[in-house]
Amino acid sequence: MKCKFDLGWSGKCKSDAIKGKEYCEEHLEVKCKSCGIQATHLCGETGQFVCGAPLCDDCTHNVSPRGDNGGIGFGYPKLPDDWKEHCKKSDQKYAPWYVKPKFLDLWKKENNIPEDVEVILTYRD
Repeated sequence: MKCKFDLGWSGKCKSDAIKGKEYCEEHLEVKCKSCGIQATHLCGETGQFVCGAPLCDDCTHNVSPRGDNGGIGFGYPKLPDDWKEHCKKSDQKYAPWYVKPKFLDLWKKENNIPEDVEVILTYRD
């Protein structure tokens, strides 16, 4: 069986999983940057670079109050000191700039954000 770790923009890991495990030796102990449990994939958010942080299936790249991913690269405006790059999907507070009000429920469903989580729209016409 192959390792199930997803390398983001590079595809799935091609190494063999350790016998009786779902991950190869390289990815077996990789922890989620947000919550610390077993990571399943690398964050695929992009800016000037790909984020690449290890995340579990319950965590995501945090959307900033501006509606962007907080800036991955150089020269982005400073975010609040308490802002974290990644969060639990259930803790996501903002929808990205491109999500129109009529598509908010669909965006939440596609991103596995619970229906009862209130998310602030940042969309501007």
